[in-house]
Amino acid sequence: STTPKGAKAPILTVVSSDMQHITEINEEFSLPDYVPEVRRILYTKAAVLPEGKFLSDKDSGTEISFDGVVTYNVIYADDEGMLRSASLSSNYEDYVFLTGHPTSVFIDTYPDNIACRATAPRKLTIKTRLKSRLLAFSDEVFSENITPRSLEDEMYLERKSKMVDSVSLNSVSMQNIKLSDKLDIPDGTDVVPIMCDASVAITDCRAKSGGVSVRGNALVKCLCRENDRDTVLTKTVPIYEELSADGAEPSDTVRCTGRCVSLSVSNDNSGGSSLYFDLTCEIEGEYYRNEEISLTEDCYSTKWETSVDYRDADIYSLVSSASYTYALNDKFKRKDPDIEKISDIICNISQERVDIQKGKISLSGNLSIAVIGKTRERDGKTGEYTSELYEAPFRFDIPVDSEYIIPRVSFSYSSPVARYDNDKFCISADIICACALIKKDTVKILSNATIKKDEEYKKNSSCVRVFFPKDCDILWEVAKRFHTTERKIMEDNSLTSKALDGVKSIII
Repeated sequence: STTPKGAKAPILTVVSSDMQHITEINEEFSLPDYVPEVRRILYTKAAVLPEGKFLSDKDSGTEISFDGVVTYNVIYADDEGMLRSASLSSNYEDYVFLTGHPTSVFIDTYPDNIACRATAPRKLTIKTRLKSRLLAFSDEVFSENITPRSLEDEMYLERKSKMVDSVSLNSVSMQNIKLSDKLDIPDGTDVVPIMCDASVAITDCRAKSGGVSVRGNALVKCLCRENDRDTVLTKTVPIYEELSADGAEPSDTVRCTGRCVSLSVSNDNSGGSSLYFDLTCEIEGEYYRNEEISLTEDCYSTKWETSVDYRDADIYSLVSSASYTYALNDKFKRKDPDIEKISDIICNISQERVDIQKGKISLSGNLSIAVIGKTRERDGKTGEYTSELYEAPFRFDIPVDSEYIIPRVSFSYSSPVARYDNDKFCISADIICACALIKKDTVKILSNATIKKDEEYKKNSSCVRVFFPKDCDILWEVAKRFHTTERKIMEDNSLTSKALDGVKSIII
């Protein structure tokens, strides 16, 4: 039985809200006087660093305030035609009102659209649209209402229970990790850093007692000027971290993501041929487990007539949590055939669509590639820096057995390589999808039951009934119809199973 007298009612985790929210940012920046003037903006890359969220209970619901920092890396050509970059940042904060009182809220924020323009030689205006997904979970108590609840009633009460999986979702503590190494430079080469960038890809994460083991890599890249030409120095740094996760068990499933918080590159002060970098990353996530909970589907009294009402309950359970890797290889017709050589590529990754179809879920995204290059010399004129943008779509198809799926998805990329092949632009990269799928099932459960003591079931002790079951008959329903119990029918008919398949007749 689910909640006999004195027992606690089961508590299920339910999704109370799943919504999108847009935050608009419009900010002006003034570059210092010592920074070269902006002649032409080539590309602007943005990244979101969330800082905190605050839940305030109101009478009619909960107000959620969240904030963070948006960092920008503006790539431009200066007044002398040289390649430059400017690192900027702006704060954001917003709030959303949710009905109800969720026990936990997960907020994923990423830049959806960036527009940058120069309003003066050293003044920039950047407009950014941030898209946030708010996924709220609440604890819901499922208690049946059976009256009256005397000991005598319990003796005659027969219950039918259903075991269901209910997801339990917990946060993995955010951890900052610091990575330091060097970018090797050919001997005797003098380079000047122009722009540095880093990306973090988590390839594997596993739960253990009280924590999570995370594996991945960080790609550090620095665009430098070497004499009169551009060169790109790269370094892949492996990540092996142990994160704290109170209550985690080895059987739990985990989803973790990482992002770059800060990156600095400096020359070797000792005169060696190296650039040293210091990278700070954040890693966070959540761990899941399905907990089996018993719910009452039906009940009746074997002695009195019973009035029963039912209701539908939404049950959320974990389908899977895993990392998927997609090898992206794409070719495009060149947009600007005058670019002689690629100086650098800058990548951004985004999620575009989630399509849930019968038997599968399709997760679509896009890798945006900005190509920074220099045009050929013509008519004695030196080539100029320019940029072109390519969009490389990708898709993950994951088989599922439910039509109602809530995905927790994050995309990252690793090892991007680009080249020109005659009139084609070729790009290759590994796309990594960290995905947890939660499904919703709706089950019928008992809402309330009233035992009518003034309508005692009259049973003729001298009466013998013979029941001829059909293939669709269920022993529970037969017992309820005749106000007896499954155990009594099985004992009287020497049945070893509740299944009635193949049973010609039973005596009641």
